[in-house]
Amino acid sequence: MKINYENTKRPHYFALKDKHTELYWLVPCSSKVEKFERLLQKKREQHKPTDTIKIVRIFGRETVLLFQDMFPVIDKYIDGQYSKGGQPVRIANPKIIQEMEKNAKKIINLLHRGVRFTPTQPDAVRIEKIMLTELRETGESSVAVDTTSALEP
Repeated sequence: MKINYENTKRPHYFALKDKHTELYWLVPCSSKVEKFERLLQKKREQHKPTDTIKIVRIFGRETVLLFQDMFPVIDKYIDGQYSKGGQPVRIANPKIIQEMEKNAKKIINLLHRGVRFTPTQPDAVRIEKIMLTELRETGESSVAVDTTSALEP
């Protein structure tokens, strides 16, 4: 897992709950919008898919969601929901949430078929197996988390 800042509580992930497995799929966030805009432009020029990187507005700021690096966890590995000024940081637009969930499902299906997007991406299928084993051994998930929110690792 990538750790950018040891002592801050900025959001690191966008979370989606898999209703079938009770796992949370975490999509890393990046603030390097310009870097990823250039990368997306290059992909478009080469007629390559751009599903693995999405730029969305979260709490009034453009944020990059790196679906290419998404991975599953059980709730015990989630520190909590990120808040700023006492307000939960989340994607407020239901249409964008629906689009991101649809995109995540597509990427998860590709991961299950063995597709690799980058040389440094986590082995999400292996992590999923480990998390499912741990979930079975410890029992049902009990922490309720707003899955449209940015989370802290």
